[in-house]
Amino acid sequence: MPLALFKPRPYRHQAHYEGVLGTTLTLQVRARGSQQARAAEAAVLAEIDRLERIFSSFSPESEFARWQAQGVAQLSPELQALLRAAEGWMAHTHGAFNPAAAAIQALYRQNPEPAEGELEALRRALQGPLWRLEGRTAHKLTALPLTLNALAKGHIADRAAQAAVAQGAEEVLLNLGGEIRHIGSQPVRVAVANPWAGADNALPLARLTICSQGVATSGRSQRGAHLFDPRTARPATQVVQATVVAPDAATADVLATAFCVLEPMLSLALAEVFGVGCLLVEANGRTHTNPRFAQEETEVTR
Repeated sequence: MPLALFKPRPYRHQAHYEGVLGTTLTLQVRARGSQQARAAEAAVLAEIDRLERIFSSFSPESEFARWQAQGVAQLSPELQALLRAAEGWMAHTHGAFNPAAAAIQALYRQNPEPAEGELEALRRALQGPLWRLEGRTAHKLTALPLTLNALAKGHIADRAAQAAVAQGAEEVLLNLGGEIRHIGSQPVRVAVANPWAGADNALPLARLTICSQGVATSGRSQRGAHLFDPRTARPATQVVQATVVAPDAATADVLATAFCVLEPMLSLALAEVFGVGCLLVEANGRTHTNPRFAQEETEVTR
């Protein structure tokens, strides 16, 4: 009688880091063994570090920061690609995503009630061209500081998860400061924070089942972060939180940011155009979801 062949049980590995991209990183890996799992973890950290040196808005040594300081420079293919993606998302979201939007927060930090003239000047600056790409060369066309954080963090989560798979991971679940990326064949459950909760350990607003997808949540937290509309240079007050489920974390990241600014019905329409699920929470407590989000939702607390 032939011997039965048993497939080895997969090795499961978890890791948690603080201070990665200025936030937390939680990683779960399933691999054939501990060696492959550790290699996958190392690949995740190395890829995040590598991309931080390109895209960071905080490190003066990053390629992105050096280009801003110089005003004109030849860029790496990766930074060129992200700037082109940002151009596309600015158009697709009707200006709700804007890499210069941090200037609004800076203005309100200096003066909680800025004059109409200041607001109008800033609004015009935000609507003007921010940069021009000519082959490998990029020209910065605005005096406003730029940040790609609302797109870059999701992109980095995607690339880091892919790096883990390239090193032998069979499944990866990565949470980079709220940007979630899963790659694998087995569905996993993730939680959506409740914007009205007074504590980090409060019940989630919803629980989702995802498989090889990205999830991002943006909005006003209990810690007092405010939202601003780049189209008006004023606070965005209607939507307090937006969650997006997309094929990748970069798409989820940028659309979650935009959906906090846009009118809910426009966000729901754009979600259908881009084939993503979304959950929107208004300041009055009303929630909106589209059919694609309902397919992922397994439990909800309203």
